[in-house]
Amino acid sequence: MSYLSRDVRRQMILEAAVKVAYEEGLSAMTVRRIAEEAQTATGQIHHHFASAAELKAETFKLSVDQALTLLNDTGKQENASYMEMLTWCLFIENHEEARPYSKLWKEAEVISYHDETMHDAFRLVTRQWHEAIMKILEKGSFHGEFKYERPKELIAWDLIAYSHGLDGIFNLGIKEFGQKEYMDSAETFIRSQLTLIS
Repeated sequence: MSYLSRDVRRQMILEAAVKVAYEEGLSAMTVRRIAEEAQTATGQIHHHFASAAELKAETFKLSVDQALTLLNDTGKQENASYMEMLTWCLFIENHEEARPYSKLWKEAEVISYHDETMHDAFRLVTRQWHEAIMKILEKGSFHGEFKYERPKELIAWDLIAYSHGLDGIFNLGIKEFGQKEYMDSAETFIRSQLTLIS
């Protein structure tokens, strides 16, 4: 990859790292494994990233950027309602497709408890998630799909907290709390925060 610019090389390494992270988890992201996926020398990885912790944090940030971009692109392509986009953004709609994102998110959270670099990345992407939800709330309200009484900033935090907790319970695999109960509970909570306009 010597003919590529530094930025392009770095991006290719990160793209390879994201692929590994989704398929095998952040813990599988050794320099050797990423070099293999990116088809480059391990020295290239060390050249672009000061540490394995930095590589993992940057990979996680890119994965969230990609997920949010996909959310917006899919919403436009499918002419989705803002309520649909909100459920997608909260990992509720089509939970099986959202599982890799959710799993990666939880793994990054655990790492963030003892790794300052990942902690900073986790804080940044949580704010990005919060911003994305607020934009959906603003647009849904502007287009007359729903309205809300409380500040959108607080609603967005509540939705994140609820989604995060609900997803954790669902992932335990408790028989009495399957996909239907997950969907019903999430929809009930969202509707408690918003007033739909028919």
